[in-house]
Amino acid sequence: MKILRSVLLAATAMAVPVAVQAAEPGERARQAYTTPLADVCPNPFIIQKDWLAQAEQGGLFNMIGGGGKMESGRYSGPLGSTGIDLVILEGGGGMGLGDGETAYSALHLGNSKAGLKPHLGYQELDNAFAFSKRFPVVGVIAPLETAPQGLFWDRGTYPEGFRSMDDLKAFAEAGKGMIYVSTIQRTFGLFLVKSGVPREVFVEGYRGDGENFVTNNGTWLNQGFVTSEPYIFSTGKNWNKPIDAVTVGELGYPNYTGMLAVATNRLEELAPCLEKLVPIIQQSMIDYITDGSEVLQLLHEFNEKGHGTSWWKTPMNELEFAWKTMGERIVSNGNNDTVGDFDMDRVAKMLEIVKPWLDERAHEDVSPEMVVTNRFIDPSIGFR
Repeated sequence: MKILRSVLLAATAMAVPVAVQAAEPGERARQAYTTPLADVCPNPFIIQKDWLAQAEQGGLFNMIGGGGKMESGRYSGPLGSTGIDLVILEGGGGMGLGDGETAYSALHLGNSKAGLKPHLGYQELDNAFAFSKRFPVVGVIAPLETAPQGLFWDRGTYPEGFRSMDDLKAFAEAGKGMIYVSTIQRTFGLFLVKSGVPREVFVEGYRGDGENFVTNNGTWLNQGFVTSEPYIFSTGKNWNKPIDAVTVGELGYPNYTGMLAVATNRLEELAPCLEKLVPIIQQSMIDYITDGSEVLQLLHEFNEKGHGTSWWKTPMNELEFAWKTMGERIVSNGNNDTVGDFDMDRVAKMLEIVKPWLDERAHEDVSPEMVVTNRFIDPSIGFR
């Protein structure tokens, strides 16, 4: 039911006429986010993203809205009417971040390219366990209830699709194609292998390209995001035919991605701020999914002007597809009435999955409570 609610909100938002939008860029944020933060939060407050600007991150940009300052590697402006500014840093090693840097390292060592040390950063739950000793973090909110990563396939070639591990094992046994992923050495790829999908069916090296998918005439399965590849390949990428996709969670890997985390050694320092800021982020996600028009336009403009990197462009149709898919499949209350909170049973399940793979980079006694907390979540904020 919770997913259905967000679907209905998204469907409603698609029909919002231009005439009812805020008269000035950022006006909606100024009216919506009024909790005073100047006495408890750093100013500016800095958030480090893990990749270039895209629709999945829209809830952050929504707290500023349009009219913010666009610069190379960052978007900044007043965080509503809270009394502080928000700085959103681009991610990607060698792009928004320095060479070899990650959103994890930036929380502890700073972003050398931006010359700033962020207060919050985008993280993935599996990697929070994996780096719990080297770069320990605590996730404070999960804006995305469902991780958008997964596998996609050509709908004409495989009309029944792939919805379970047994489906993937049967695909491997049939010998009709391969599964193209970034790696099977860790995270989701390793999970597939450990779950019994034969190692021999995988080809590693995926970096957002569709070359193997296209040259093998859609007989291969491909790693991708359900929020982007189904649209991109259905309308271009030398394919132009319908495709379908399954998320990693549907395949039994209930990861949280795009969670916002604080360096563990700064948790108490930032706690007074997070108590007031996290509920604003919760509400901003609801507001963005309800009406994403202003944010999608600013994301499009930001990327068209090359503020992330010259080759990263996000056409409006692509952004609108991602935003709509988020409302249908990615953002919801989950199994309760609250948006953005962590299901601790799900977190424990992820630790059970990844614990056999952990090495010296992980704390030997890592636990769910070490890497995430619902301490700052307002349970009354959710889709209705």
